Amino acid sequence: MIRIALVRTANSIVYDPRVGKIIRSLSKKYSICGLGWNRDGISQERINNYIVKLELFSLKTSVWKPSLIRIFTRLLVFFPPFWMWIFIKLLIYRPDVIHACDLDSVLPCYFYKILFRKKLVFDVFDKYAMTFIPKNFRILYSVINFIEEFFSTHSDALIIAGGENVLRTFEKKPKYFTVLMNCPEDHIIYKTKSKSEFEDDIFRIVYTGGLRNDRSLENVAEALKGLNRIHFVLAGPIIDKSVLQKMQELPYVKYKGLLQPLEALGLEASSDVMVALYDPTILWNTITLPNKLFEAMMCGIPIITNIAHEIVNETGCGLNVEYNNVEQIKETILKLRDDPQLRKTLGDNGRRAFLEKYNWGIMEQRLYKIYDKLLN
Repeated sequence: MIRIALVRTANSIVYDPRVGKIIRSLSKKYSICGLGWNRDGISQERINNYIVKLELFSLKTSVWKPSLIRIFTRLLVFFPPFWMWIFIKLLIYRPDVIHACDLDSVLPCYFYKILFRKKLVFDVFDKYAMTFIPKNFRILYSVINFIEEFFSTHSDALIIAGGENVLRTFEKKPKYFTVLMNCPEDHIIYKTKSKSEFEDDIFRIVYTGGLRNDRSLENVAEALKGLNRIHFVLAGPIIDKSVLQKMQELPYVKYKGLLQPLEALGLEASSDVMVALYDPTILWNTITLPNKLFEAMMCGIPIITNIAHEIVNETGCGLNVEYNNVEQIKETILKLRDDPQLRKTLGDNGRRAFLEKYNWGIMEQRLYKIYDKLLN
């Protein structure tokens, strides 16, 4: 009997590290299945080899850059059949708890909760109004925010990925709520970290995530022009094709494709520095805590970033730069390239903070507390 069904819409689940961690943790204590959308055309073999039983809605779609037009196109054309499919699967499995990830997954889960008096966990990876609605669309922003607040209030438990600052944006909360930061598990990658894959003295900067024009990737590439012994290594889904096309013309930019979560961590651990820059004009980027910050901590490598200043300064795990300041980014890269001891100090500081405060083991216990209250 399935006790928990996790529902995720935004990607094909198997590439989602946070979903993988939640499912692995919950499967230690409960029977759980995953329901999602096979947007990437993942093979049936890979689906069958997932952590737990996984079923995906078979409708392949391209990776779209978020925009209002595309969001509404998906909402009107693609989501209704997906939501119906989810609801039918819930009727088949009859779980006691539905773990709905983000606003685009929650509607059929909420109906199932109401009709069959089951429990609903609303897990907010990204707050949609803050992430996708431009500031000048005030009415639409208010409507989306109201809907998100409605589901958070009417769920049985609210989980927030982005940290305490995100939690404070919710005016009302259900009886049970917690912050479950997107910290990684402590993989053996760190303990065996080496650059044996690379028999050279190249200094490697790594970015793993969506290749899009609001991550300052082109600024980093521009900062590297004329510098020796440096490669900019990228991996992740291609959101903005023009970004990758421009950078691939540069000999020091290396694209590794779309990697599984553990493969991405391995790439990070074999590099010297991680970069995570986010457009500060997007409200969400100014308050959320990125998983790349915690991954850098786990791997014991420094991070160059323009957000989460408080944690970066408190832990001493990296260096802050301005998002569009190419010269400052260049100076910071050179500083880290030319000072191995500084890199070691920052990396060790991050690793210490990871072990003490920012690891999945701590988050897992918070997850168990929520589920123990709901199911026991």
